[in-house]
Amino acid sequence: MLRMLMVAVLLLGVTACGSSSDKPDSAAAPGVEALASVTDSPEAPPSPAASPSAKPSSKKPAPKPSATLKKPVNAGGDTGGAKPVSPGADGVPMRGAGTFTVASGGTEVVGGGATLVRYRVEIEDGIQWGGNPVWTPAETAAEVERAIGAPRGWTLSAEHPVTYGPNRLADASWSFQRVSGTDFSVRLRLATPDTVDKLCASVGVNTQGIYSCRYGQTILLNLRRWLKGIAGHPGEDFHANTINHEMGHFLGFDHMKCPGSGPAPIMQTQTIALNGCTMNSFPFTTGGAFVQGPWAPS
Repeated sequence: MLRMLMVAVLLLGVTACGSSSDKPDSAAAPGVEALASVTDSPEAPPSPAASPSAKPSSKKPAPKPSATLKKPVNAGGDTGGAKPVSPGADGVPMRGAGTFTVASGGTEVVGGGATLVRYRVEIEDGIQWGGNPVWTPAETAAEVERAIGAPRGWTLSAEHPVTYGPNRLADASWSFQRVSGTDFSVRLRLATPDTVDKLCASVGVNTQGIYSCRYGQTILLNLRRWLKGIAGHPGEDFHANTINHEMGHFLGFDHMKCPGSGPAPIMQTQTIALNGCTMNSFPFTTGGAFVQGPWAPS
């Protein structure tokens, strides 16, 4: 009897072990399967709470110009007024080689205006500077960049678009980029009086040894004015005055008259006569108003 009881207990133990070993491996470790599932497809961590002091960035990407200005400017010059002194009497170099060196490099687009103006800066070769300040191509380019990108310069048109009926401009705005390659809208050339006279005369403009002119895709800046400025206005920023005036012609403006008082429009021939206005070298006022007056031929 005791022997039979021991056999029965032994048989029960074997059956229990066999039922345990029949389970599949995957069922034997549910904890490992769950961990693998989390590892394969992790949940995104919760977003951290915004800091009370954090402020959204106010910097906006600069708008891209919608078009590049491609047009020739009508031939013209700002002639008249007081005649220059005898050639060479003021120490200004009268002639150079008649060839030009392009200022190397360039700039990013300056301003957010809708129309892009790509400009190139050049200076005449062979100028004998004597006792005058020497202007290199790089220094000339930097001065043009300064005038165009000034707070009251043409780039302000992005914030204050320009409308001027006589020249059929409506909500016009411009951005600018200096380049050194051949893909330019306009080139500005600093040249000696003789060279300016010769090149301007080829399109019928008499610059009389002192004035600047423009034609096609070229603006000629007279070295005499560049070095000596405007008679009677020694403190005036003449570089900005002539650059902004001549660039205004390229943008599509003719001349303007003094509106009666206040700052002169940049498109007024201020070096000839102010007619009640005060000298002004920039297109806009500090408040962003475009300074304009009645139309005048150019």
